[in-house]
Amino acid sequence: MSSGGGDGKPGVTFSVIPETLESPYKDLFPAFENKGLVRAEPGGFVCHQNFAENCHKIYNMKVRTDDVWIRTFPRSGTTWTSELAWLIMNDCDFEGAAKVGLPIRSPNLDANYINHWDKFAAEGSFNTMDIITIDQIEKMPSPRVLKCHLPFYLLPPNLLDTAKVIYVARNPKDAIVSLFYFHKLVNLCTYTGDLEQFVDFFLENKVLWTPYFGTVLDAWGKRSHPNLLILFYEDMKKDIRAQIKRISTFLNKPVTEEQIEKLVDHVRVDKFAKNESVNYAKEIKAGVGKDDPTNTFVRKGQTGDWKNHFSPEVNRKIDAWIEKNLEGTGLKFVTELKDQ
Repeated sequence: MSSGGGDGKPGVTFSVIPETLESPYKDLFPAFENKGLVRAEPGGFVCHQNFAENCHKIYNMKVRTDDVWIRTFPRSGTTWTSELAWLIMNDCDFEGAAKVGLPIRSPNLDANYINHWDKFAAEGSFNTMDIITIDQIEKMPSPRVLKCHLPFYLLPPNLLDTAKVIYVARNPKDAIVSLFYFHKLVNLCTYTGDLEQFVDFFLENKVLWTPYFGTVLDAWGKRSHPNLLILFYEDMKKDIRAQIKRISTFLNKPVTEEQIEKLVDHVRVDKFAKNESVNYAKEIKAGVGKDDPTNTFVRKGQTGDWKNHFSPEVNRKIDAWIEKNLEGTGLKFVTELKDQ
């Protein structure tokens, strides 16, 4: 499965990850129907075969100068940041935001390809009304606020020199826990095992969207580019007002103190979790996920929740992995906050 550079496709080759075709993996990830996942080289990005077959559609998108692209590793503040960016770009139109769901207002480019949406729709498994195709995204009016979980090398080559890009990084410990619960919730990537097994698959880069440090360090290395703003989830938790001001300044869209206070209140976790425009409750009820009040799309939003999940042995394993990958990068993460 090849995508050579210079022909309108990213210069990567996708190959099936052998272990994802074997037990115990194929039994623990039944949504992939024993077909496993594929890995892009160079870069190592792990994805569904459906993405590999369609990656050129995203790579060849026409980037606009007034675009805002939100990039994250999954479960790292994607929804939070895209809602803020959309509101800031649209003069804090809270009424408009309430009328149209965030998946429509700020679509996720790679959401179409984490599995075969069309197949499930044909079976009547769930309603795909809030999935926006790349062709539809190309026709959206400006300014567009788009989001994705892809590394730069799978995105349009002129993206960073053309549009504003916001990258949000979350400490990997909490990102792992949140992605585990995501796999428990969403039927497109169902995982039936325990957290300890999931951590092993994650650190071995056998989970969708891994390697974690592949996307984070990819963005970190470009942090001096004037069109790139790097935010940290933990800074947003600690002082959301300051980060709203940073986003506003970066996007050249001034907000008043009154608007800032409304934005702060709008994205409080307790209110966000109940906001059907952003919490994917409608999609989950339609069959995209499991209707489980103990595991919702918008969860705790806490920094340090990993302490309630990792055994000392697992935590040491993750610490060693983090230390190895951050060596010499200058990047550091906050993994605990006292007040949040």
